[in-house]
Amino acid sequence: MRIVVCIKQIFDPETIKISRSQQAIDDRGARKIMNPPDRWALDAALRFKEADPSIEVIAMSLGEPEVEDVLREALALGCDRAILLSDAAIVKARTAGLAQIIAAAIKRLRNVQLVMTGHMALDTGSGTLGPRLAIELGDWPVLLNVDQLRLEGGHITGLQNADEKYYDSSYPLPAVATVLQTPQHPRYPHGAEIINAYRVRNVEVWSSLALGVDPTTLPAPTTGRQLRLPPARQMGFIVEGSPQEAAQTLVAMLRARRVI
Repeated sequence: MRIVVCIKQIFDPETIKISRSQQAIDDRGARKIMNPPDRWALDAALRFKEADPSIEVIAMSLGEPEVEDVLREALALGCDRAILLSDAAIVKARTAGLAQIIAAAIKRLRNVQLVMTGHMALDTGSGTLGPRLAIELGDWPVLLNVDQLRLEGGHITGLQNADEKYYDSSYPLPAVATVLQTPQHPRYPHGAEIINAYRVRNVEVWSSLALGVDPTTLPAPTTGRQLRLPPARQMGFIVEGSPQEAAQTLVAMLRARRVI
């Protein structure tokens, strides 16, 4: 059985700054990490592999060559293979085009029974990849926002979160699942495995030509117009003096501004 985990490289939100003068995001000093929700999906897939060693877990990502870093991290964590979808046309794809490219790669692998990803991408706030993949793969069933995943008798089972409630759901394989954060902390890679991921293991690179994808048929990407920031927040002030003096000062200030 093959499980494909779709992972994304994003800027660490804690290292991103906003330039008000340029009205733009300043990512010059930002570092890149694996999308945290995708890490939970990867951890869930590796737990399946621990329970059944015959399961093959394949990490897949899309983008520039630097995305190899998160794929090598996935190899260090225990994935059997890592595949990077990358060429000049692929890196420009957005939204629906991404799903078409990833679905083409999954079909090329064959015998994939389960596709897993995080419930959302933290850099865009979008959670559409899972449903889009399910459609592109031939209307596979999809478990959205799922926790406590289990593989039972050719079915994928778990608790789906919807409308602030949890529902016990089960669908036949093949299927797609978008995974929520779980109480278990995701595993850390062993130091020796990190070294092996760079020195011994390989990241396969597939182009649109290898996938049989015609870039001219991909949906046009959405384009951002302009980042508009609200005015800088005005800092407050402290009224000094005794309670009576502070109250008189405050009333005088409110009257001066015609608030009262």
